[in-house]
Amino acid sequence: MLNVIEKIKQFVGISFLDSVYKAFTFRDFFIATFPSCMRRKVRSVRNKQTHKMEELRKQEKCSVIFFLQTPSVWKYDALYHQLEESAIFEPLVVVSPYNVHLNYDKEECFRVMKQTEEFARTRGYNYVGTYDWETHKWRDIKKLYQPDIVFFTKPYKDTLPAYHIYNFLDALTLYVPYGINCINLFHNTYGLSFQALLWKFLVETDFQKHYAEIYEKSHGDNVEVVGALAEEKLMQDDYEAKDVWKPQSKKKKRIIWAPHHTVDYLFNFSNFLEYCDDMLRLAEKYKDDIQIAFKPHPVLKFKLINIWGLEKTEDYYARWANLGNGQIEQGDYIDLFKTSDAMIHDCASFTVEYLYAKKPVLFQIKNDKVKEEFNSFGELCLDLHYHAYSIEETDKFIREVVIGGNDPKKDEREQFYKQYLYPKDGIMPSEKIFDILKTTLGK
Repeated sequence: MLNVIEKIKQFVGISFLDSVYKAFTFRDFFIATFPSCMRRKVRSVRNKQTHKMEELRKQEKCSVIFFLQTPSVWKYDALYHQLEESAIFEPLVVVSPYNVHLNYDKEECFRVMKQTEEFARTRGYNYVGTYDWETHKWRDIKKLYQPDIVFFTKPYKDTLPAYHIYNFLDALTLYVPYGINCINLFHNTYGLSFQALLWKFLVETDFQKHYAEIYEKSHGDNVEVVGALAEEKLMQDDYEAKDVWKPQSKKKKRIIWAPHHTVDYLFNFSNFLEYCDDMLRLAEKYKDDIQIAFKPHPVLKFKLINIWGLEKTEDYYARWANLGNGQIEQGDYIDLFKTSDAMIHDCASFTVEYLYAKKPVLFQIKNDKVKEEFNSFGELCLDLHYHAYSIEETDKFIREVVIGGNDPKKDEREQFYKQYLYPKDGIMPSEKIFDILKTTLGK
């Protein structure tokens, strides 16, 4: 029965119509469905990648683009700056859209693009948008910039085909996962055509490499373990984070609430619809002792617009933004993690990521079936969390662990961090990726 459900998950995704739409739009039905077609495609792409490496060894400089859909999936800051400072690489951030199709509100898609362009501008990146706001046309990034190396921030077909890996198979393509895999959804994480066609699939630990060797359609021949690039700043003790929290009249405990978006999936981690009003009440109840940053998954808003409508969704987000001891965070979250005191969430990837902050964390468990979704690595991470099956248990975590400072899992978290998360050689992920590029190109 579980195998049948897993196959349904893999094919259906958000909806049946959405999956059919993508199959036709991206024209990949055969390579995505038939292993023999995929093997031929991988062989062809590997030959192109080898030829590209030979070409680049003869060039003085290499053009590098980073596709970016939303600030929250941006993991490449440290690497971008290393490339920018070198005499070899010319990096460019390309703001690409969530695809405007069945399950995405068009106005919200364009709003997110503008928000992401503003993010790139304020960060000081060299960037370009894929959409020309004056001519109202999409830019042909491949034709305009002819990139030699392409980094992606997401593996899914949730952008337009022109900005997906299929359009860049003659370049050297790389991907750092936007979230660290810890659940049994191996197909999306390793088994898409995207992962097999990459030149380099850059993963965080030996656990992820092992899973890729089993589930990737090219059997992990392109996998490199580099560590958690997204968490690099959390691993640096001397990193001085920006204080992103709303000023308070006195010092309060800072809690992140990060609900997942899976309110309409076959596997449903999300407690958001059950807890959305209760979490506001807890913020009010403990307003003298805590402040809460509402950190929703970026896709949650799209889902809520479909369920609640735009007006109710905007009103709910505004309630957090306007709360005296609350705020809403929808962008990069490393500084938020670094300056927080605790997290409450039901998000798979944060089950690993927040462990890099080495602070108390609570998982709001919808039901015991949720635990079955975690793989062997995820189970280890989930065991380091406090668990809540109700808002009352969430209240207890805030009261006893966060405010009261009673944190019996602290030593376990720190031991796990040293054993599995921190690079054993002490070399940061961005340095490893930079060295891979330089070595490959003979620079």
